[in-house]
Amino acid sequence: MKNPSNADDALPLFYKKPILLQFQDHATYGVKPQVDFRFAAEATAIPLVASEFGAAGRHYPIVFATEGSSMPLAVTGLTAGRNLFVEADGKWRADTYIPGYLRRYPFIGMAAPDAAVPLMLGLDVASERVTAKVGRDGALALFDDAGGATDVSRSAMALCEAYAVDHERTRQFGEALEANGLLVEQTAQVRYADESGANVRGFRIVNEQAYRALPADVLVEFHSKGWSDLIVLHLVSQLSWQGLVDASAPVKDKAA
Repeated sequence: MKNPSNADDALPLFYKKPILLQFQDHATYGVKPQVDFRFAAEATAIPLVASEFGAAGRHYPIVFATEGSSMPLAVTGLTAGRNLFVEADGKWRADTYIPGYLRRYPFIGMAAPDAAVPLMLGLDVASERVTAKVGRDGALALFDDAGGATDVSRSAMALCEAYAVDHERTRQFGEALEANGLLVEQTAQVRYADESGANVRGFRIVNEQAYRALPADVLVEFHSKGWSDLIVLHLVSQLSWQGLVDASAPVKDKAA
């Protein structure tokens, strides 16, 4: 499973026109409170960060990309263009974990060229939740009359800051897996009751035998950084493939 991206590889998945929010330019901007996940309806993999492994692994197999990155992904579909967790009305499937990457959208943290400057809040103005006229459609304001951040903006900024910290920890984890040769390509064989099926290729998982064969000092490092726990959660999440198979089964199979 390739690292998900837009046609423009410079942009993160789903983001089409992210801008840096500034009061002088965006005083009347707002976001509609109703969350609609149809922007992710065709995504068969969603980026994850380390703190999500426990909750996400209950519903999605956690895998690693094969190209461009060793960051983890939650598998959300078995056939191209079909996310099994986005309902027709745009809601996420009930009683399943919603990855933070989706909850953050349409906001995004933007880093300044100067590392000393704190993370800044960005917004994808191409999102259908965003309006340039805050009084329209019951949208929630991003700035107050004095130019200060509203509760909406503060909450979004807090989420983006936490996500950025977790993303860096996750990046280091992925690089360690790569550096120690622990990631191997895998194929998931999907078979339904009517004997139809498919093979899902293009993703990587941790080779458990290779992990257990690591030198003692490397194992100690993995344990001290909490990476051993992440590997266990990742491996256990492979049990979630069956849930995807059941959700994607042909209607006649489900009826049977």
